[in-house]
Amino acid sequence: MRVLAVDDDPLILKALNRTFCVRWPEWEIVAVTSGELAVGWLTRSTFDLVLTDMQMPGMDGSLVLKMARELQPSAIRVVLSGHAPLLRIMEAQGDYHRFLTKPIDPNELMTILGAYCLEGKDEGTKKARAFVAGLDGLPCLPRNLVRLRTLLEDPSQSKVEIHKEIARDIGMAAKLLKLVNSAYLTFGRSITDLKQAVKYLGADVIRELVMNRAVLASAVDVTPEGLDLEVLWAHSRKVGLKASALVLKETGSESAAAEAYSIGLLHDVGMVVLANTPASGYRSILEEAVRTGASLPELERARYGTDHVQIGAQILSLWGLPESFSTVILEHHARHLADHTSLTSLALHVAQAPMGNGDLRSAYNEAQFIEGVDSADSASVDALWERILVPWKQHREAIGKA
Repeated sequence: MRVLAVDDDPLILKALNRTFCVRWPEWEIVAVTSGELAVGWLTRSTFDLVLTDMQMPGMDGSLVLKMARELQPSAIRVVLSGHAPLLRIMEAQGDYHRFLTKPIDPNELMTILGAYCLEGKDEGTKKARAFVAGLDGLPCLPRNLVRLRTLLEDPSQSKVEIHKEIARDIGMAAKLLKLVNSAYLTFGRSITDLKQAVKYLGADVIRELVMNRAVLASAVDVTPEGLDLEVLWAHSRKVGLKASALVLKETGSESAAAEAYSIGLLHDVGMVVLANTPASGYRSILEEAVRTGASLPELERARYGTDHVQIGAQILSLWGLPESFSTVILEHHARHLADHTSLTSLALHVAQAPMGNGDLRSAYNEAQFIEGVDSADSASVDALWERILVPWKQHREAIGKA
C-alpha cells in the first residue's frame, strides 16, 4: 500500500508518518508539504491512497483531489482537514471518497484507512474497487432535480416535503448521505435516515448541494447502457418502502425502518456503475438475464469478475456509510437463511423478490433455503416474510447459543 500524505504543517506529517510506521509498517508513505509537490509525485509515481489537507497555501486540497482523480483514478482519495468552508466541501465532494476532520484519534484514522487496503481480499472485491474508485457520484434524474429546486426556492415548503422529494432519487439520496456522514458534519455519528439528514443539514445547505455543478452535471446524461433509470429508481424505492415496512412490523423501531429504506433505495447502485462504464457491454448482460432467467449477479461475475452487489457495497464503504449498509447489500441476494446475518438483510431479500405472473412458490425448504419468488405483490411478500421469519430467528438463536 503506497500512501501520498499532503499537509502544509510538517509536524502533522511527522506525526502521521510515525502513526503509519507503528500501525502499518509495511506501507510506503510519501509525505509532502504542498499541493504542487503532491501533483509532481502523482505525475511520476503510483499511489493506492492520497491523504490530503484541504486548506493550504498555493494549490489547496480541492485541486490536489481533482488532479489525483484525473491522474490516478484508481487511488482512494481521503481528506484530513481542520475547519473548511462547507461550500468548499460540497464543491469537492465528487473528488474525495471520505472527509475526516482534525483532530482525529490516530487509532481511528488507521482503522479507517486500513479498511481501504485490498491486500488479502478476494478478486471480486478488488475488481469491484476498480469500477468505483474513479466514480464521482451517481446520476440524478433531471425532473427530480427540477422538482427539488422548486421546493427549495419556496420558503413555505417544509423539510418533510424536501425529504420526500430527495427520497425519490437514488443519486440525490446517496450524495446527501455521503455528505452528512462526513466526520466534519457528524463528528463520528452515523446518520442513515434521510429525514434526519434533511433536518440536520437544513434547506440552505441542501440548496447549495443541489446547485453544485457536480450535481447538475450528473443529471445531463441519464441514459446508461441498457438500463432505464426511471424504472430502476421506482423499483428501488418500492423495495425500500417494503423492506422498511417489514422491519418496522417486526421491531417497532422507526430508526431501524428508516435505515432499511435507505439501504433498499441504494441496493442496486452497482448496476448504475456497470451500465455507465464505457465499453462494458452491460446491455447484453441485462438482455441475457431477461431472456434466459439466469441470475444477474452470476452473469456479471462471468463477464467482469465481480457483480453489482460487490460494486454497490464498495461504493458505500468508500463513502463512509455505516458497515451495515455494505453488509446488507452483500447479503440481499443470498438464498440460504444462514447467509442473512440481520433482519434488514432478510427483509431486503424478501422485498426485492422479482415480479412475474405466477403464484408465490414455496419459499422455505428445511429451514435452510429460500427459493425464487414469482410474484412480489404486497400479500405474497407478506406471506413469504411470515413463512421464513420464524426459521430464520431459530437459526440466529442457535448461532447465538453456540
